[in-house]
Amino acid sequence: MATVSPSSTTSAGYSDVGLSPNTPYTYTVAAYDTGGNVSVQSSQVSATTLAAPPAPPTAYPICGQTVEGVPGDYSTIQSAIGAASVGDTIQIAAGTYDENVNLKSGICLEGAGIDQVVISKSGAPGITGDNVSYVIIEGLTVKNSGCEAGSCGGGEDGGGIQLLGSSDITLRSCRLTGNAAANGGGVFASDSSVIVDHCLIDGNSADNVGGGIVAEDNSTVALTNVTVADNAWSNHLGNGGVGGIRSYGSRFEITNSIVWGNNDKNLSGDGSNVSGSDIEGWSGGTNNISSNPDFVSVTDYHLQAGSAATGMGLN
Repeated sequence: MATVSPSSTTSAGYSDVGLSPNTPYTYTVAAYDTGGNVSVQSSQVSATTLAAPPAPPTAYPICGQTVEGVPGDYSTIQSAIGAASVGDTIQIAAGTYDENVNLKSGICLEGAGIDQVVISKSGAPGITGDNVSYVIIEGLTVKNSGCEAGSCGGGEDGGGIQLLGSSDITLRSCRLTGNAAANGGGVFASDSSVIVDHCLIDGNSADNVGGGIVAEDNSTVALTNVTVADNAWSNHLGNGGVGGIRSYGSRFEITNSIVWGNNDKNLSGDGSNVSGSDIEGWSGGTNNISSNPDFVSVTDYHLQAGSAATGMGLN
């Protein structure tokens, strides 16, 4: 129990520091005047400190252990994430979800499959990760999210997925399509690290730069068996370029991937860590080619038999 004596008759202030979390404390108050006379103590007042915040995760969750379902257990993806604890899996049933999904550290966001689960949010990124870590996103599509192509303003970055100050994010078996942003129509990563594995990034647009992917501010983006195709940029904001992948002061690692048919330029930035990939109009790295991958069709990015890019891309 603490007794609080205010320092003056006109204003009072007291800060109790070093308290334990989730613990009740009881206080009384007494007043005194300039002559040193002290009043009787007030009645007791009790307060309980908040619980300690959960410790930040130190490793990826194991998907499928503790499962919450959408819409079975929660009506929206965001409400399920809000209730989730570190290590939980949010399993999303087939359907279209009109949500801007804000991630939480240490969770697995697991959809029923590409083009079966569709996150679509006009006017905002489909998925946002702001200062989160150790998140797995798999088996879903983010489509037609972000700003309106041709009218995006400065700061409207990341139409499909926007990562800010986030680390150890894994995106696998996903599709980002038809999204729009000022920069990074499909993916925008700033001061973040992300692994993209067996994904399709197609038909996204940027009004400034990076229709497919933009990485800036010391980000690290690792692509493995990813197809980045038919993304575009416009000159709406007065500069820009690169329909495919653009890096600003960041590091890309590209392995067994296809970057093809993106307008103006497919890849810009340091390409020293590119290997075993098919990139249109580009040379460098190790064991890379620049040959038409022979997609099945303009809407099917699987490869025809005998393609020079066999083993590359999301196939």
